[in-house]
Amino acid sequence: MCIPWKKHIAAALLLLCLPFILIGCGGGGGGGGTRIVSGVAMKGPIAGALVSVYRLQLNGSRGALLGTGTTGTTGDYTVKIPASITGPIVVTVTGQPGATYLSESSNAPVPFTAADSFSAVVDNFNPDVPVAVTPLTEAAFEKLPLILQQKPGTITPEVLQGAVVAANAQVGDLFNVTDILAPPADSATYQATLAVIDQMVVDSKAGGTVTDTTAVMTVINQAVSDVNPAAPAYQTFVDVFTTAATQVVAADPALAATVANITQQVTAPPPEPDFSDVTAPSAPGALSATTYAVNSSTSSVVLAWQASSDNTGVAGYDVYRDGAKVGTTTSTGFTDASVISNVTYIYKVVAFDAAGNFSVASAPLSVKPNQASLSVTVSGQLSGDLTSHLDLVAPTAPGNLSAVTAAISGTNSSVTLSWSAATDNVGVAGYEVFRNGVKIGSTGTRSFVDASVASATTYSYTVKAYDAAGNRSAASAALAVTPNQASLGVTVGGQVSP
Repeated sequence: MCIPWKKHIAAALLLLCLPFILIGCGGGGGGGGTRIVSGVAMKGPIAGALVSVYRLQLNGSRGALLGTGTTGTTGDYTVKIPASITGPIVVTVTGQPGATYLSESSNAPVPFTAADSFSAVVDNFNPDVPVAVTPLTEAAFEKLPLILQQKPGTITPEVLQGAVVAANAQVGDLFNVTDILAPPADSATYQATLAVIDQMVVDSKAGGTVTDTTAVMTVINQAVSDVNPAAPAYQTFVDVFTTAATQVVAADPALAATVANITQQVTAPPPEPDFSDVTAPSAPGALSATTYAVNSSTSSVVLAWQASSDNTGVAGYDVYRDGAKVGTTTSTGFTDASVISNVTYIYKVVAFDAAGNFSVASAPLSVKPNQASLSVTVSGQLSGDLTSHLDLVAPTAPGNLSAVTAAISGTNSSVTLSWSAATDNVGVAGYEVFRNGVKIGSTGTRSFVDASVASATTYSYTVKAYDAAGNRSAASAALAVTPNQASLGVTVGGQVSP
């Protein structure tokens, strides 16, 4: 389909009179010390661009300037801001002389001009969590004031933070991206979406009148402002996006499945939440934990809790360790994969709905994983410290299980199994062999003979590795073996040939 880009560009330029964003003066914060805002600017990587960090005002616009920096050759950036800064911030990446982005379509650098600008809004700044700045985060930044306009009453800092979460989630849902603030390199879907948007820019430039990303971002922002497939602006976006998606797949067929999923989501998007909803979910209840030693110095913590309730439905849960958010989940469980053993941590869980309303936190849970402790359910101090040097790491599963059969008589055969070695942090002590789920023997080598089985009968064999501490691996892939009557020994991957 041929997209009349000149018509869309004209419409886009007419709509550029978006609400003027006031940039506050001064550095904000104060006091000694600094904190670092870091992340990556992507549309491919944006190099040599100006990065500015601002406070976020209650109306969703930029406030006081907190610090500036420049993107590196891979789009990475770091900006120092006052150490006192917490809460919502805006990170803006703007083109300047010499700035470029790497086009996914041509794999060539393209000028990132002064007219090009992407922003990202963060609900609660955490220096340990990188902030991506992309066309998707720009769409969420533009969506934020529209969500705030739907909120009844006075906008409080808590309402603002919830609206930021809702804006980022709305854009993420539209493009099938779980977290638009996370580095795009962590998500194949995110990278594919940016490739399609880049192709949209290439298509718009083919009209000969556009020299930056303004027109494409206006088309995207109009669609995000009212996610309604029946709206003309949204249909324009769908037409342009699907045309570009077809070109991306033609250039890289390996992206076909991923791009198809994104296009399906864009074509039939989830309905917008009721952003006027200000009723928060109930607090999660009965928070508990189970810990597992990873090695002699680190452990994982598996949290579980009772579901919250909400007038419109709970969208998910944020998990906090020592006051800092460590993850988000839509289930009533979360694994904090690696923490230091013998250190006490305080966990809390907060529920939220699609409109960005947050519950009060669950009752705090104190967890202190002991070194090399066995898994125990806790509601406070853990017990069961055995020894700081106990090996709790299981070997890897054996691989490449194969078999050779030999006829013993007209009715019986033997099966000789072999496999590739498992690995272990200390060392593999041996292997256990199972026939039809029942252990039939152990060996210290990588082979085993099942001396006599009935011919013309199918058996399923698996092998597990174990170490000297008694840790056992997962089972190997199952191997089906049917020894034929009076067959010569042959290597099999299932049915043995006559």
